[in-house]
Amino acid sequence: MLISKQVIVSLIFFLPLFVLLVNSLKIQEKEEERSILLKLKKEFGNPLSLESWNSSHLCNWERIECDTLGSVSSIFLASMNIRKVPKFICNLKNLMEIDLSDNYIFGEFPNSILNCSKLEVLNLFGNQLVGKIPNDIDRISNLRVLNLGLNNLSGTIPGKLFLLKNLTHVDLFNNKLSGEIPKDFQCLNMESINLSVNKLTGMIPEGIGKLKNLTNINMQMNRLSGEIPVSIALLPLLVYIYLSENMLSGELPRELGLHSQLLGLYVDENKLSGTLPDNLCHGGALVSIFVSANKFTGKLPKTFANCSSLTEIYLANNMLSGEVPASFWSIDAATYIVMSDNLFSGELPHRLSSRLSILNLANNNFGGSIPAGIGSIEFLNVLSLRSNKFNGSIPENIFHLKYLNILDLSLNNLSGHISTKLGNLDGFINNTVSYISYPGIQFVTKGVMVQLDHLYNNSRAIDLSCNSLGGTIPTDIGLLKLLYTLNLSHNHFSGDIPTSIGNLSVLESLDLSSNRLSGPIPPSLATIDSLG
Repeated sequence: MLISKQVIVSLIFFLPLFVLLVNSLKIQEKEEERSILLKLKKEFGNPLSLESWNSSHLCNWERIECDTLGSVSSIFLASMNIRKVPKFICNLKNLMEIDLSDNYIFGEFPNSILNCSKLEVLNLFGNQLVGKIPNDIDRISNLRVLNLGLNNLSGTIPGKLFLLKNLTHVDLFNNKLSGEIPKDFQCLNMESINLSVNKLTGMIPEGIGKLKNLTNINMQMNRLSGEIPVSIALLPLLVYIYLSENMLSGELPRELGLHSQLLGLYVDENKLSGTLPDNLCHGGALVSIFVSANKFTGKLPKTFANCSSLTEIYLANNMLSGEVPASFWSIDAATYIVMSDNLFSGELPHRLSSRLSILNLANNNFGGSIPAGIGSIEFLNVLSLRSNKFNGSIPENIFHLKYLNILDLSLNNLSGHISTKLGNLDGFINNTVSYISYPGIQFVTKGVMVQLDHLYNNSRAIDLSCNSLGGTIPTDIGLLKLLYTLNLSHNHFSGDIPTSIGNLSVLESLDLSSNRLSGPIPPSLATIDSLG
C-alpha cells in the first residue's frame, strides 16, 4: 500500500518534534531524580560518604545504579547511621532496589515504601524496626527479595506475603514474630526462606513442598511442633535444612537425601525419634549433620560409612547404638565428631581422620585399647573418651599433640603409667588456640560437671580420674602453665606430689584424692591464688 505524500510530509515534520519532546521529558525526569537525591542527602545530614552527589551525571554517583535508560534503579545506603526513611523516597519512580541495611531506623515499618511500584529488592536488615509487617505488603507486587532480619518486629507473618508470585528470598531472622506460618504459598520461584530466631508456633506447612526451587529452609530457634512434612524431603534442589531448637516430634522423613544433594541437616534439640534415614548421604555431598539432643535410636545409616564429604558430625544425646563401621572413622573431611551420650559400642580402628579437631565419644560403651593413631591427629583440640570401657595404657604419642586443650579419659579401665613427655603438650603451655565454638564441652571441675559452649584460652583441662593408672605423677606436669583443671583422683598413683604443680599459676581445680600418694603437701600449692 502506497503511503500518501501528505503522510510522509507529516512524519518528516512531526518526528523531530516527537524526539525533541521525549528528550525533553528525559531531561526533566533526570532533573527531578537529581533533586530528590539531593533532598535525600540533606535528610541524611550530608554525610561524607555521599560527597559525590553533586555532579551533573547522577549515574556516576556512589551508592547509585541506573537502568539502561539512565533512570535511578538502585540505591545502596547501608551502614550510614540513617534513623528514618524519608517519605518521598518512592518519588524515584523507577526504583527497583533499596538497601538500607545496618542502620538505626526505628519506629514502625516505613509504609511509604509500599508506594515504590517497581520495587523488586527491599533490604532493611539490622535496624530497630518495631510493630507489625504491613498486611498489605503485597502492594509491592514485583517484590523478589525481602530482608527484614535482625529487627524487633512482632505480630504474625502476613498471609499475603507468600502470595507474591515473584518472591525468591525472604529473611525475617531474629525478630519477635509469633503465631503460625501462613499455609498458602504462591511464590513458586522461592529459593530461600529464613524465619529463624522468632516465636513462631504451630506446624511447618505442608505447602512448602510446592516450592520446587527451594534450596534453603531455616526455621530454627522457634516453637514449632508436629512432624516435619514429607513434602520437604521431596524438594529436588534442597541443600540446607535448619530446624534446630524447636519442639518437632515424630520421625525424620525416610526420603531425606534421596531426591536432592543434601549438604546440611540441622535438627538438633527437638523431640524427634526413630532411626536416622538411610539415604541422608545418598547424593554423596553431605557436609554437616546436627541431630543431637533428640530421641533417635538404632544404628548409623550405612551411607555414612562412605560419605567422604562429612565434616561436622553431631550425634550426641540420643539413644543410637551398635558398632560403628571402621570406614566411618577415617572419613578424610571429618573435623568434628561428637557422639557422646549414646549407646555405641565396639573398638576404634588404628586410623582416624587426620583433620579431626574435636573427638568426643564420652558416655558410650566403646572398648578395647585407645588407638595410638590418635596421637597422629596433628590439630586435635579436644579428646574426650570419658565413661567408656577402654583398657590398656594411654598411648605415649597422645602427649605429643601440640594443639590439645582438653584431654578427658576418666571413668575407663586404663592402667599403666602417665608418660613423662607431658611437657610436649604445647597447647597447655602456649596459646595455640584463641577461640573454638563447640556446643557441649563437658568436664568435671571443682567436683562439678560443667558444660562449655566455647573453648577459650583458659579452658584447658586434663581428667584421668577413675581409672587404674599407677606410678608417680610426672614432674613435667608443672610445665603446663595454662592448665585450668587437673583431676587424677581415684587411681593408684604413689610417691610424692610434685612440687612443680605450684608452677600452675592459673589452676583453679586440683583433685588428687583416692590415690596412694605420700609425703608432705608441697608449700608451693599455697602460691596458686586461683586454686579453689
